[in-house]
Amino acid sequence: MPLDQEIGSVKIYSPTQPNGAWQVTWTPPGMLRQVKQRKTKEKALSLAKEIRGQLKRGEIGRIHRITTDEAEWIRLCRILKDPKRVLEEAVNRQETFGRRISIAEACERYRQEYEESDRAATKKDAKSRARIIENSLGDRYLDSLTEGDIEQWRSDLKGSSRHINNTHRHLRHLFERARVWGWTPKGFNPAKDVALLRVPKKEPTVWTAEALKDSFQWYLDGNCTGNPSTRICFLALGAFAGLRPSEIEGIAGERNGLNWEDIDFERRHIHIRPEVAGKLAEPRYIAFTGKPESGLSDELANEIWRTLTSWLLPERKPSGPVAGRKTQRDTSVELREAKVIEHWPKDGLRHTWISSMLALGVHRDWIAEMAGNSPGVIRTNYKRPLPENVAKKWFAL
Repeated sequence: MPLDQEIGSVKIYSPTQPNGAWQVTWTPPGMLRQVKQRKTKEKALSLAKEIRGQLKRGEIGRIHRITTDEAEWIRLCRILKDPKRVLEEAVNRQETFGRRISIAEACERYRQEYEESDRAATKKDAKSRARIIENSLGDRYLDSLTEGDIEQWRSDLKGSSRHINNTHRHLRHLFERARVWGWTPKGFNPAKDVALLRVPKKEPTVWTAEALKDSFQWYLDGNCTGNPSTRICFLALGAFAGLRPSEIEGIAGERNGLNWEDIDFERRHIHIRPEVAGKLAEPRYIAFTGKPESGLSDELANEIWRTLTSWLLPERKPSGPVAGRKTQRDTSVELREAKVIEHWPKDGLRHTWISSMLALGVHRDWIAEMAGNSPGVIRTNYKRPLPENVAKKWFAL
C-alpha cells in the first residue's frame, strides 16, 4: 500500500482499491508492528494522532511504574537537585521494572516453552491452542484483560463446549506462566476467575460379546491385509486386561507401547512400565490372581487369565512390541469397512472391561489400581449397571 503520510512514528497508508480501507501502522517500543484499518482518511488520521499521543505519554509499549514513595522521592529530589544521585537510582529502577506484554508475545513464549516437551501430542495441542488465543486476543495486553473480556472472548469461540474449555484452560495456564516469567503480578489471572462451560457427562460406550467374537473371527479367517497377530493382541489386551490403546501401541514421537517382556505368563501379571503408562505415568501391575477381599475371586481371576492367554499365546514372541504404532486406527478402519462392527467407540474395550469387573462384584478401588485410575474416576464415570450374565459372557470368549 502507498504511504500517504507520517505523524511522528505512526504511518498512514492509502488503499490500493476503490472503497478500500486505510491502514494505520506503528511499532511500540519492545513490541511487534501493530496494524489497524479505518474506512476513511479522516478516521485513519484521527487514530494516528491518538496513537502518537499514547506513544509520547508512554501509555503503550515501554512504561514506567513507580510506587507512591518513589514518586515522593522524585518530587523532593527535583527540588534538592538530586543529592547523592537518589533520583537517578529511582529512575533506573523504573526503567528496568519491565514493560507491558501483549497476548501475542505471551503466546510466542508459551509455544517456545512447549517446544522442549518430549510429548508430541501435548506439544501439538499447546501450539494449536496458543494460535487460537493469539488470533483472537493477540492485540490485547495481558494486564488489560478482565473477567468480562474473557467471557466475551469465550462466547465468540467456535466449537463444542469441550473444545472451548480446552482452549480456556490453556489461557489460564498462559497467565500462570506469565506470572512465573515476571510479566504479571501474583494472583492476577482473570481466566481462572471465569468458570468453565458445563459439559454433560456421557456414559462410557461398551462393546457386545458378539461384536468382539466376530472381530476375532474376522482376523482368524485371514481377511486382514496387514498383520493379524498385532490386531488380535490389541483386542485381547483391551478387552481382558483393560489397557489403554496408548499403553498397548504407544504414541508416535512420545512413548513406547507394551513389550512381550512385560507380560509374565508364569506369574500371571502384566507390568505397565512408567514410560508406557498413560496420564500419571506411574508404573503398575495388572495381576490375574485371586484377591477375595477385593471381590476378585480365584475362579474369576482364572477365567479372565485363561481367556486372555488363549488369544495371546498363539501370537507370543520372545521380545519386542506387542503391537505396532497405529494398530488401533488400522483395526478400527478394517472392521468398520468390513461391516463387522458399525462404529469404534473410543476406549470401548477398556470401558467394557471395567464395567464387566464392576458387574461381577470386584471393588472399585482394586479396579482403579489395575486400570491406572483413581477410585473417584471409576465411581463417577461408571454408573450404568451391566447385567452379570453379560459380564460373564464377555470374559468367557
